[in-house]
Amino acid sequence: MDAAIIEDYARKLRAAGPGASLVLFTRGGHEHPAHDVRTARDLVHLTHDGTETVILRSEVVAIRFRDAKTGASRVGF
Repeated sequence: MDAAIIEDYARKLRAAGPGASLVLFTRGGHEHPAHDVRTARDLVHLTHDGTETVILRSEVVAIRFRDAKTGASRVGF
């Protein structure tokens, strides 16, 4: 997935504040929830519950963002 798309969702997550959620879906069918997301080169760094997970950006196939304030949910591919 393009780094610009991932960064756009990361900005939305930060702006939405507490209660918002972001989940990255990978080619292998895994779901990676995140409280914070950063991209660096070909890697995506996810922080969730005090731990950090690093995955290849090329493995990300979709992102789900849910805003806790409005209840709106969006999916990006």
